[in-house]
Amino acid sequence: MNTSEREAGQQVVSVDRRQRMGDYETMAVNARMKVHSVLAAAGLEPDEADELVCAMEAGAVAGAHCWVKELPGCAPDAHGTAYGDGWDSAVDRALDVLVSTADSAYRQRGRARVTRSLLIGGEILQNRIASAERAAEAGPSVGEESDRDR
Repeated sequence: MNTSEREAGQQVVSVDRRQRMGDYETMAVNARMKVHSVLAAAGLEPDEADELVCAMEAGAVAGAHCWVKELPGCAPDAHGTAYGDGWDSAVDRALDVLVSTADSAYRQRGRARVTRSLLIGGEILQNRIASAERAAEAGPSVGEESDRDR
């Protein structure tokens, strides 16, 4: 990754392809949380937010489907007819899996409500931490013993 890509906000991903998929999954979860929080701040109801995010995720899988559907008949000729038939069967199976994945992505609802509860829970935790820090800085209040007095 070059400097201009970093400046554009692109995150660093692993060179290992399996790890890179994990990196993309993590980025997707973080992006989903951010989108849900922005939509919540904009006043969108959780069901509406879920509809939008699920449609985008199903659309992303549909984009992959478009690439894969171009692969039948692209097997290297040097391997023979049986190899080509196997290749095309594998592509058909991959297309079926992508359709199923898009269907599943579109049906996943409830994440907006979960995200909102996580955000609220995080705010509560942050408020408690900040309150405890302020109390520690202020020292013991009237009627409380400090550790030195015990």
